[in-house]
Amino acid sequence: MLAELTAVVAAPWLWDAAVRLLLAYKAGRALSDRTGETVPESWLVLVPARAEGAAVEPTLRSVATAAAGARVETVLLLDGPDPAAQEVAVALGVTILVKEPAGPTKGAALAWAVQALGERLDRVDAVLVLDVGSRLPAGFFAQFAWPRGADAAQTLLRGEGGGVGKAAALSESAAQLWQDRGREALGWAVRLRGTGTVYRPAALRSVAGRLVTAIEDTEATLLLASHGGTLALGPADLSVTDVKPEAFGDAARQRSRWLAGQIALLLRRPGTLLRLVARRPLEGLAFAAELASRPLSVTGALRLLLGGGWLAWAANHGWSGLATTLGALLLASVAGDALLLRLASRSSWPHLAVAAAAMVFPWLAAAALLPRALLGWMRGRK
Repeated sequence: MLAELTAVVAAPWLWDAAVRLLLAYKAGRALSDRTGETVPESWLVLVPARAEGAAVEPTLRSVATAAAGARVETVLLLDGPDPAAQEVAVALGVTILVKEPAGPTKGAALAWAVQALGERLDRVDAVLVLDVGSRLPAGFFAQFAWPRGADAAQTLLRGEGGGVGKAAALSESAAQLWQDRGREALGWAVRLRGTGTVYRPAALRSVAGRLVTAIEDTEATLLLASHGGTLALGPADLSVTDVKPEAFGDAARQRSRWLAGQIALLLRRPGTLLRLVARRPLEGLAFAAELASRPLSVTGALRLLLGGGWLAWAANHGWSGLATTLGALLLASVAGDALLLRLASRSSWPHLAVAAAAMVFPWLAAAALLPRALLGWMRGRK
C-alpha cells in the first residue's frame, strides 16, 4: 500500500521530469527563426514598487540610459505612498502613479495601473514590466525585436547575487536555456517571469484585470496560453540583469509568496487550466504537473530520498517489481535534472550540490511564512 501511495504522490514529479527531458531535447535541436520580427517604435516601461525607497534608482537610471534616442515613457507604479522613491523619480523625470490603498498583490497593482493609464497604454507599441532590482543594458529598445506573432515576450534574465541568490540565478538560467527554448520549439508558451516581460498593450489589458494570485507572471502565462496566445522568448543576444535576494530571510519571504501563489492558482484557476488542457493537451498536462512539482529543490530532494529508500527496501526484500521500478524512476529523474543543470551552468558537481542545498532551506522557511504570504504582497529585498 505504501508503494502505491508513493507512486500516486510521485506521478506528477516523474511526469514533470519527463517533460523537462523532452524540452531539453527540443531545445538542443531548435533552429532560431527570427524572420518576421518587428522593432517597436514606442514603449511604456512600467516599474511596480512597494516601499522600495531609494532602491528604485539603479533600475530607473538603467531605463533612462537604454532609452537614449528611443520613444520611451517610464512609469513608476507605487503600491502605496513612498516619498523616497517619488523623490528619485522626480529627479529623473519619471512619471509617477500611486495606488491607494496599497495591496494586496503586485497583480492588483498592475490591474489598477492599466485602468489608470487608460488610452495612454494603447498609444504605444510595447509595454515592458520591470521589477525594482532589474537593469536594462544600453541600447535595449533599439535591439529588442518582437518575435513573429507574439502577444508577449520574455527577455532572457541574467541573475546576479551571492549565496542563495547565485543558486536562484543558476536555476533560472537553466530553465530558460533548456525549458523555455524547448517550449518555443514545440509551439508552447514560454514562462513569463515577472520582470523583463514585454507585452502587446492589448495582451496586458486582457489579463491585468483578471490577475487574482500572488504569482501574476505564472497566472498571466496561463491566461494567455489558455486562450491561444503566443508567448515567446526575446532576442537571444539581449538580456536583462536581475539582482536576486541574497539574504536568507529575503529569499524565504519571496518563496513564501510563490508558494501562496501556486496554491491560489490551483484553487482559483482550475477552469483556466482545463481550458489549456482542452486546447493543447500535452502542454496543459505539463503545466499542471509543473504546478504540482515545484519547487524542484524540494521535490528533487524528496525524489532522491524516496528513490534511494525504495531501492534499499527492494534490495532487502527480493527486488519486488513496484518498489524497484519506483526507486529507479525517482533516482533517474533526479539524475536527469542534475545533468541538465550541469550542462546549462557548466559548473562542477560539488558546486551544483552546494547550490542545490542552498535552495532547499529558504523553501523550508517559506513554508513557515506561508500564512502571512496568503494575506498580502511579500517580496524579498534585492
